[in-house]
Amino acid sequence: MPSTTLHKYHEEIAENGFTIIRQFLTAEEIAQYRKASEDLIKYTREGKWPHARTRGKQFPPWPKDFTPDIWGITGLLHPELGELSKPFHDFYASDKILAVAGDILKTDKYGLSMELLNMLINPLTDFELDWHRDTIKPEVSEEEEAELLLKDQYDGAQFNLALLEDNCLIVVPKSHNRIRTPEERKKTTNDNRKEFIQGQITVELAPGDLVFYNNNILHRAAYSSKNLRITLHGSYGRVNHGDSRAKGILQHGIADWLPDLKSDNENLNLLKEKLIALTKKFENVQLGYALEG
Repeated sequence: MPSTTLHKYHEEIAENGFTIIRQFLTAEEIAQYRKASEDLIKYTREGKWPHARTRGKQFPPWPKDFTPDIWGITGLLHPELGELSKPFHDFYASDKILAVAGDILKTDKYGLSMELLNMLINPLTDFELDWHRDTIKPEVSEEEEAELLLKDQYDGAQFNLALLEDNCLIVVPKSHNRIRTPEERKKTTNDNRKEFIQGQITVELAPGDLVFYNNNILHRAAYSSKNLRITLHGSYGRVNHGDSRAKGILQHGIADWLPDLKSDNENLNLLKEKLIALTKKFENVQLGYALEG
């Protein structure tokens, strides 16, 4: 999205840990992507697509046993989805969302790498995620936490794009570049890990609203089975910073199908080639999983 302020979105994320763009999608785009999403949700809940986030499990690997009680669908660009995937090619590789990601990472589209595109939906029974940072384990010492927070702060950009009203994401603003307070450390490592934290806010999104956030911000989510949710959830990497992104991205199994991805979208093919280079670099390397739970 055009901005009169140089790197406006980068500056907002640097300050607060997130930035919200209201009405990022037009009404026509909302309708288009909602229809595509509803088709894929139906397909997945019927047991025809195995790559889903099962209720009760927060982080990969997710169980292979089928259940319609899921809170997310992974691999929206997976070639085995065929025509169901095509609308998401154009969304993920659109010039206007790449412009935002480029602003955040201070590069143009040629400096961006493809990463992930998933979907977050309402489960059939209520479910809440623990407080977490996406790639820093909660048990790390203060010294290690401080070191990791300073490392490659702008190596990637992560987003939620709401297609329906969405008030699931809960964040602690400005927590992305500092160690946890004693309260935060306690409430992110105790048996509950879902308690209220001083200063937390709920990110309220209307259909078509977009939030990008630093994945080191303290965040969690609360999913109501009664409130329909359709939110596109994805990320982009910055070329030459892939090493720090590798575990968080490749843990989702994208290297297994990426070479088979074919698209008519030139931007997507450009992004794909950057990620292929990263997968080759870590071929036969056991990276494990970023978080447990």
